[in-house]
Amino acid sequence: MEDRPGARACLRVLHALNELRPSGAEVMLRGAAAQWKEHGVEADVIAVAPAVGAFATELRAAGYGVSHEAMSPLWRLVIRFRRRVRAGGYDVVHLHDEPVNFWLALAALSTGAAVAGTVHNVFPLRGKARAKRIVQRAVLRALGVVHIAVSGDVAANERRRFGNPARVVENWYDPVFTPPAPEERARARAALGLGDHDLVVVSVGNCSSVKRHEAVLEALAHPAAPPRLVYLHVGQEDAEHSERRLADRLGVADRVRFLGVRHPLEALHAADAYAMPSRHEGMSIAALEALATGLPAVFADVPGLRGMADAGPAVVLADVAPEPLARALTEAAALPPAERGPRAAAVRARFGMARGVAEHVGIYRRLVSPRKSTGPHRSS
Repeated sequence: MEDRPGARACLRVLHALNELRPSGAEVMLRGAAAQWKEHGVEADVIAVAPAVGAFATELRAAGYGVSHEAMSPLWRLVIRFRRRVRAGGYDVVHLHDEPVNFWLALAALSTGAAVAGTVHNVFPLRGKARAKRIVQRAVLRALGVVHIAVSGDVAANERRRFGNPARVVENWYDPVFTPPAPEERARARAALGLGDHDLVVVSVGNCSSVKRHEAVLEALAHPAAPPRLVYLHVGQEDAEHSERRLADRLGVADRVRFLGVRHPLEALHAADAYAMPSRHEGMSIAALEALATGLPAVFADVPGLRGMADAGPAVVLADVAPEPLARALTEAAALPPAERGPRAAAVRARFGMARGVAEHVGIYRRLVSPRKSTGPHRSS
C-alpha cells in the first residue's frame, strides 16, 4: 500500500513512560510531535510514576495529551491503566519503561489494543531477575507484542541475555541540533565565560553512577590534561552534590562549570569535544545531539556506546582511567572546529528524525492491521 498520510486512517497511540524528565524518550517524543500527525497518528503520553514529572509541561506544549498514574499498588494501577486505554480508544500502547511494563502490556492487550515495547538500554541482569525477564519477554512475544531495541548493542543484549529477538529502530535527535556558525560559537563561549584558548569538553546527563562523570573530573586533574582544559556539565546534580565536592577535592573546581538542567545547545555550540564515560547505555540521545552539532566525541568502550563508534567520523572509544581519558579528551578537543559540518552530515544521514518516526509508524500499522481486519476488539 502506498505510504501517504492522506491514504491512512488515524491511529491513536499511548506512550507509557516513567516520570517525565528531559531524557531520551521524552526528548524524542517532544521533537516528533508534528511528524506523528503527518503520518496520521494521534499520540498521547502517560507517566506511570509517583509524580508526573517536570517535562510534562514541554510535552503538553508540543501537543500531547499528558496523564498520570501512580505505580502502586500494582493491582490498582493495572485496573486504572486498562480503563484509560479503553476510554481513550487507543489502537496501540507503546511502553517505554521497564519496572511494570509486563503488567501494563497485559492490561492493554486485554482491551484489544496492540502493544509495542521499546528497550532503551543494555540491561545487565543476572540470576532470578534475568530468569524473570526471560519469561516475561517470551509471554509477551507469544501474545503479539513487538519489542523494539534502540540500537544494535541493545538488540544483541536482548537476544543473548533474554532470548528476545527485538527489532532495531535506532534513536533520533531533534533537528535543532546543528553545527554552530562562527558567530553562534563565539556568542555561546562568551555567555559561558570561556576564553578563546580554552579547550572545552562537555557532557550532558543527570548525575548517576551509570553516567560515571567522576571519570572526567579525575581526567581533568591528571597531569596529562592541560591547564586550559575546561569541563561543562549539563544536567541535574545528585542531592549530595557529590561531583561538585569531588571537583573541589581534586583541585579542578575552577575549571568545571556545573550548568544544571537546561537546553544543551548553547553548551554544545561552545564546546570542542563531547565526553560520555558511562558504564553502559542504550543509544544516548544526548550523544546523538552532540554528534549532530559536529563535536568529536570520546566514549567509554562499553555496551551501548561501543556500537556508536561508527556513528560519526570523529568518535573515539577510550579507557576511562584518568591518564588515557585525559589524553583522549585533549586530542579530541584540539580538532579544528571547521570540520564540524562534514561530521554532522554523516550523523544526520543515519539518525534523522523522519526515518525513526516512519519506522515506528510502520510497526504500529502492521500491529493494528490484522486486528482491524477481524473486527473490533474493545472488550468491556
